[in-house]
Amino acid sequence: MKNYEGIIFDMDGTLVNSKDAVEKAWSIWAGGHNIDVNKILAVSHGRPSDEVIREIMPHLDIKEEVAKLETIELENVESVRPICGVIKFLRQLQSEEWGIFTSAPRALAIKRLRAASIPVPDILVTVEDVANGKPHPEGYNLAANRLGVESSKCLVFEDADAGILSAINAGCDVIKVLAAAPNDLPVDNCISVADYFDVSVSLNGRLISLQ
Repeated sequence: MKNYEGIIFDMDGTLVNSKDAVEKAWSIWAGGHNIDVNKILAVSHGRPSDEVIREIMPHLDIKEEVAKLETIELENVESVRPICGVIKFLRQLQSEEWGIFTSAPRALAIKRLRAASIPVPDILVTVEDVANGKPHPEGYNLAANRLGVESSKCLVFEDADAGILSAINAGCDVIKVLAAAPNDLPVDNCISVADYFDVSVSLNGRLISLQ
């Protein structure tokens, strides 16, 4: 078993199950523009909202539309829940050993984490901290740097293909969490688990496991 020096988590679908909240927000936003929400959901998973809006409706004022979407999202966190086993898993980690890189803006990330009773880590890298969103490796490289650990010695937990590619491009090893999307197919170059009860990790010489 490889010994890691840091763990970086994606948030949506990895720490929190926000699928219903995300789909509701995009549905409300899409309704305001008379477009099919399924067209958005087909390309939005794990990606920054500005990139999605630019791809779907490039003629809009992207900054203004992102702000509208964020307002909708901030008002809809009541359905957000923790991924199975994640709170117990996090309790085994020291605060300096883990962080988050999410495609969500900071205010929304904090609100969703708190809604799911998940602690906000010292290292919280959001879409606002990077010039390039997932699948670019910038965010995971930045999170590793802030942890003071080489990317190659970090383990990443992800759920979206864009995020998995981002982590792999940064040189991290990756575990794909299927809890929020159990019908997703496994992907190359990473291990897939149902939830955190399936995980055993060596971190700084300690076994982190719920088994």
